[in-house]
Amino acid sequence: MNRKKVDSFLAKLLADSLVFAPVKSGDKILVEKVKELKSVDWSGDLPANSFKSVFLPVEEKMGEFKNGKLNTSPQKIQKIVAWGMNILDLQAFTLFEQVFEKDIYYQKRRQNTFVVGFTNGIEDDFRKYKVFHQKYEEDVLEHLIFDVFVQRQKDGNFVVFSGSEKGQILLEENGIKDYEHIEFAGLIPEAGVNPRLSANKEAVELGIDHPIWDEMAELCISCGKCSIVCPTCFCFHQSDEPTLDGVKKKRQWASCFYPEFSKTAGGYKDLDSVKKKLYFWYYHKFVRIPDEFSYYGCVSCMRCFKVCPVGINIAKALQELNKKQNGKKK
Repeated sequence: MNRKKVDSFLAKLLADSLVFAPVKSGDKILVEKVKELKSVDWSGDLPANSFKSVFLPVEEKMGEFKNGKLNTSPQKIQKIVAWGMNILDLQAFTLFEQVFEKDIYYQKRRQNTFVVGFTNGIEDDFRKYKVFHQKYEEDVLEHLIFDVFVQRQKDGNFVVFSGSEKGQILLEENGIKDYEHIEFAGLIPEAGVNPRLSANKEAVELGIDHPIWDEMAELCISCGKCSIVCPTCFCFHQSDEPTLDGVKKKRQWASCFYPEFSKTAGGYKDLDSVKKKLYFWYYHKFVRIPDEFSYYGCVSCMRCFKVCPVGINIAKALQELNKKQNGKKK
């Protein structure tokens, strides 16, 4: 398929949908709502922010108690297209699909949201971002959730894949019939859980007494930027907002680095030090999520490092933790 036909496909989506895509903004690439075809960035580079807010809004109304009745019906959602999701952001989205599998608000939005992945070469992406949680697998698309995936080849033409029935319908409705369907084969490849996933899990779980936590705690200012920019962080808090004739329930993004995150009745805070917050965050990424889903809690996009005001590098921290565990095994 040539570029003209792909442009035509995207133009039709722009005409009847809210389209979020990577956009060049100054010296950065950002995921933004786009209105014009020419705004979309085709470099395949990872945006500074992620697509997370498309699937989990920063603030979301959950329901309203009014006139003695509680209405929890999710609002009607306009057709949304997340266009140009890099392979790492697709991994993060695949995790979200598991975490929010039974969440009615997420699922209502997902019904009318179309996920379109894009790459200039999957293997090149893994090399470019020096992915530290896995090696490149040829069947990587079989273990990702998406509706449509577009790959630009070296000759400038494109290969298109569908990853769901919804994706097939979207392509057919827009006159694209030359595509290959990829059936989702589950999170875990036939070869089993990736050894690197298990190694990282062990390194963090058994490394609780490693001096690196004290070292990072001396630097960390507990601003929470890392968790907000992270595409796999999904913590939120719920609140009730009084109105003249009722109460509105809503949820908002939260961070385990925020002061009130672990506060319970009586004012007790389990995460009462920066060191505890850091370990909790790493434990959640590398132990709790792999335990529950046998999947990556960190996609190694390095956004956390790029926004960290004190330069904490998650990849280097993980290397130090792994080094200690490897030393114990010798």
